[in-house]
Amino acid sequence: MEITNKKRIAIVGISGSGKSTFSRKLAEKTKLPLFHMDLLFWKDNWEAVPEEVYLQRHTELILKDEWIIEGYIDKSMKNRVERADLIIYLDYSGPRCFWRGLKRILKYRGKARPELPEGCFDHFSHRFLWIILTRAERKNIENALMGIDENKIRRFSSPRELSSYFESN
Repeated sequence: MEITNKKRIAIVGISGSGKSTFSRKLAEKTKLPLFHMDLLFWKDNWEAVPEEVYLQRHTELILKDEWIIEGYIDKSMKNRVERADLIIYLDYSGPRCFWRGLKRILKYRGKARPELPEGCFDHFSHRFLWIILTRAERKNIENALMGIDENKIRRFSSPRELSSYFESN
């Protein structure tokens, strides 16, 4: 499945899998507009947007003709993967994502990542790193993908697989 002829691409995976980093490369290659779900979900200082507001923004976003949307997904946002032409699932191991998450915390200590509001700074959290290590978010992702046409889903278990796919498309 070629990347370049798709107009709506969803990138999903657990925290630390590299969704944001990959989505920027993909947006550069395809020239599709990129949207980070964290920017819709968080206000400054990690204050969550009310769920109904977030879901409304999400629905408005997926109704656009073209997009790359990266970020967390669960059943309440299943319409994203239903509408997507292509779903790229970074289904990496817990230890790999844990290591990436830890490196990210250290890299962005005291400053916001590009895909977050200005006042959201990463900080060390045993609980969050445990969620990554145990892949606790994966169940919600799998539930959101349930019933989606498997031909639309490209599941990658390593960055090498993803890189090979990206380079060949």
